[in-house]
Amino acid sequence: MFKDVREPAVAGQFYPDDPKLLGNTIEEYLNKVDKKIEAPILGIIVPHAGYPFSGQTAAYAFKQLKDKTYTTVILIGPTHHYSLEHASVAPFDAYRTPLGTIGVDVEVRDELLKSPYIDTIRDAHLPEHCLEVELPFLQKVLEGEFKIVPMLTGSPTWDNCEHLAKAIVGVIDKFEDRQFLLVASSDFYHGYDYEECKRTTSKAAEYIANFDPSGFYHYYVDNLRHDIHIACGAAPITTVLLVAQRMGADKVELLHITNSGDVTGRKEGYVVGYASFAILKGKHGLSLDEKRHLMKIAKTAIERAVKGEPIPKFDAGGFERLARKQGAFVTINKHGTLRGCIGFIRPIYPLYEAVKEAAIAAALHDPRFPPVTPDELKDLEVEISVLSPMVEVKDINEIKVGRDGLYIVYGGFSGLLLPQVATEYGWDRTTFLEHTCVKAGLPRDCWKEPGVRIFRFTAEVFSEEEIE
Repeated sequence: MFKDVREPAVAGQFYPDDPKLLGNTIEEYLNKVDKKIEAPILGIIVPHAGYPFSGQTAAYAFKQLKDKTYTTVILIGPTHHYSLEHASVAPFDAYRTPLGTIGVDVEVRDELLKSPYIDTIRDAHLPEHCLEVELPFLQKVLEGEFKIVPMLTGSPTWDNCEHLAKAIVGVIDKFEDRQFLLVASSDFYHGYDYEECKRTTSKAAEYIANFDPSGFYHYYVDNLRHDIHIACGAAPITTVLLVAQRMGADKVELLHITNSGDVTGRKEGYVVGYASFAILKGKHGLSLDEKRHLMKIAKTAIERAVKGEPIPKFDAGGFERLARKQGAFVTINKHGTLRGCIGFIRPIYPLYEAVKEAAIAAALHDPRFPPVTPDELKDLEVEISVLSPMVEVKDINEIKVGRDGLYIVYGGFSGLLLPQVATEYGWDRTTFLEHTCVKAGLPRDCWKEPGVRIFRFTAEVFSEEEIE
């Protein structure tokens, strides 16, 4: 059936080569995972060490795919044996594992090869383990027949990640009949310091869970300058996060994190970090109780700050989601008219703290208005906007009025307008861009200039009245 089959390179080394033992091993890992996400999953990030080391961590992500259906799985991993300038897509017709043979989606592969940043170098794929070890898991969890597109990344530069992400998004858009899954294969810290492994893997996981590909990538580069290797698959992770953002994913969930020292009990010597994540597509909003907790923080902070009283020490109220770093704005209206609006574009603070700081700033430090006075407190309406990660706009047709907010940066100028602003005023896309330029102190048509950077984001917006 298949003329050119890539045979297993590491069966019997990284994972069992006996089909029955391999199947039972994977089932044991999967059965230990009690967490199951029901939301649509666009991608996963999984480790690729030998199963005794990272198999259980990988199972946390693969378990989320159980009984789901995908027609094409794009797997992206780093090359460990071959130096690549650009990415390489596998030239084979199929991959074989002890559990059977999986066909390659040749049509998708050939379309990807039209990109000048993607090659097909056979020798890079023949000995490589990072994608092979993921295949038996996929064979055990996915429903129905699926095909794969195995890819290895080249030099881990930001430009290479951007080019590869753009090519993948273009192909996914073209093949609308496919149901795609993205898989980024990566271990984390590699080195001889157990505590450093825990610290850097945890920090890298934080950037990923905050859906911040730029933050993650630059954390990788900054550590590399000090010869600290935080992720062998930095390029696959960055690329998959960029693709996922452009395909409408809105959340990354950390599923499991550990390291070889914890798995084996040997914390001296060489240690490797492992983590797995699910990339979710769809709306994953705050619960009513979470919204009420944030609103209580905002209202209390405003009242205490305006009266000159000490600000209480707030916390996340037991809500895990509110302890995660996320951008947020607090808008204050008085009799339906804007009275102050300040916020944080990037995920600098835990969400509950971002709301507190934004509320105080909106009441006292918005340069467009005098500080709110105690007499006004009874007339104020508070609105909170919780921001998604920023996605850089490559084509203005990506912008959807009513869904997206805009952030424009040019030179030393920047300006942001929340999604609800365009809706309230009935603007079209061009008018929205023009007003965002004006907000930045730039000419209305500045968005057309080559050096301008445009970002889009979504926001979950709620008022006190809506959550009572």
